[in-house]
Amino acid sequence: MQRHYQVIFESVLSVFILVDIAIMSLMIIGFTVGIMHSSINNVGRFDLIVSVLILADFLIFRIRKDRVNNSNWQFIKENWTYIISIIPFTFISFNVFQLFGFMDIIWLLLILRYYALIKVLFITGSKVREYPSKTKLDYATVFLLLVLVIGSFLFFIVERSVNPEVPNYESAMWYAIVSMTTVGYGDIVPITLAGRIIGIIMILSGMGYVSLVTATLAYSFIDLFRKESHKAVDNVEKKVMKYEEKIDELLVKVDNLEKKIDDNNRHN
Repeated sequence: MQRHYQVIFESVLSVFILVDIAIMSLMIIGFTVGIMHSSINNVGRFDLIVSVLILADFLIFRIRKDRVNNSNWQFIKENWTYIISIIPFTFISFNVFQLFGFMDIIWLLLILRYYALIKVLFITGSKVREYPSKTKLDYATVFLLLVLVIGSFLFFIVERSVNPEVPNYESAMWYAIVSMTTVGYGDIVPITLAGRIIGIIMILSGMGYVSLVTATLAYSFIDLFRKESHKAVDNVEKKVMKYEEKIDELLVKVDNLEKKIDDNNRHN
């Protein structure tokens, strides 16, 4: 039962880590083109939530098993990425200490946190990548995130000087997310040809990803049903074999009784 809870929790955690990596990428791009401090603070709050979830996963599912089987040094060596990923550098740097003037140091911390999050993602997602790896959903997810990050940046570059609806990078991010989810509020409309092409690419990427997710879910349910059916058939076969063994034992006993009866009749 604990294993099922772990798979469910780490599946949710993997999604949160992916989102955290994506919004941190958007934030880093925002540093180069201009991003509001309030947006950075929101990223920091979400990063804090992800850190708390990683800490819970580490304490509940990792530290007990690994701490018992390994020495202190071996334990730290194998889990240092977990320890780094638990520290919410973004929240501490910007929400707590407001270190906007120390970006040289912050860059190094963010790169270290990136690496730690990706390593933890491979660990937490190890049990939930079976179906995505078969259907290439893991590659599609990486591609979608790249389209989101690069697309929002390029859309801001080509639209900011001519489109009054894109006054800042946050507007470009909003347009990218709305387009890729195929919601289409219509509050931001591209004016340039390049902006429209970028919008089309993002819309098609979002539609293709949703279709792939639907197919993956259908495949996972069918595969689960197939495995359960095989288990049921195996159980029936095992029961039939047990019954056959019991019948054979009964037949042997009957033969022995018949022999005894025949021997008794001969003696009489």
